[in-house]
Amino acid sequence: MNTASPEVSGTSSDTRDTIEAFAEGLRDLRIAAGNPTLAAISDQTGISKSVISVAFSGKALPTENTVLKLVGLFQGNPKEWRSRRNALDPRNNIGEGGFEAAQTGRRFSLMQTLSIAAGAALIGALATGLTMNALGVGAAEAAGDQRHLTAADNGVDPMLTSCRDDAVIAASEARLNNLVHVQLMYSNDCMAVWGRVTRYDDKTEGNTMTMRVWPLDDPESERSQSRTDIGLQSLYTPMIIEPDTAARICGQATIMVDGKTEDLGPKLCI
Repeated sequence: MNTASPEVSGTSSDTRDTIEAFAEGLRDLRIAAGNPTLAAISDQTGISKSVISVAFSGKALPTENTVLKLVGLFQGNPKEWRSRRNALDPRNNIGEGGFEAAQTGRRFSLMQTLSIAAGAALIGALATGLTMNALGVGAAEAAGDQRHLTAADNGVDPMLTSCRDDAVIAASEARLNNLVHVQLMYSNDCMAVWGRVTRYDDKTEGNTMTMRVWPLDDPESERSQSRTDIGLQSLYTPMIIEPDTAARICGQATIMVDGKTEDLGPKLCI
């Protein structure tokens, strides 16, 4: 890869940024990195070629996860590209603190495991805090709907739904000498699971975290969800909807510490 690749290009101080300009900047970054094929990019990032193609097209704003993986592959500056991407996301302008506030969250309990029933009351304070920081409400929440979601809702941000209201910590383990907590959250109302990883090592600046959740019996399932972000203390994944109470969901996380990837295994399952 060409280490002299441009950083955040396609804008100027007197020009309003656009999704099209953002995509043009990504294309420039790709060219500076040797213009790898979509197939090569997909193989190295795990992102589908169709998603990569849309990111380069300027027809839609790519997710943070997609942007960070592409920028990392092309040796761009992930912090600057993440900031530019989030400035284009209209959700980030909803409420004071925006998406950063919703994702940063607050520290959880140190208990390793909470049963879903016994933990509900304890999580009330957490749910309230997340509600205050959330970016807005989804249609179901606006209508006060506490329905069981369907498979079509896989991948939805739990903080934009009513699922957060009854969320409990279904599984929690401390890793890296208690400096990082890996957790699986569960909503009984939504029959949904999502992962959360929180670090207490005071090394968030410039370091990424990744969390992935998947069905135990199908690790490569299309329902699997993951998220990568940089500079955060706490990060959560999109939801997996699982109406089968006998099914199990697992999660695993990694973090960057001073440029080195730390695997937070083994997997955590409920």
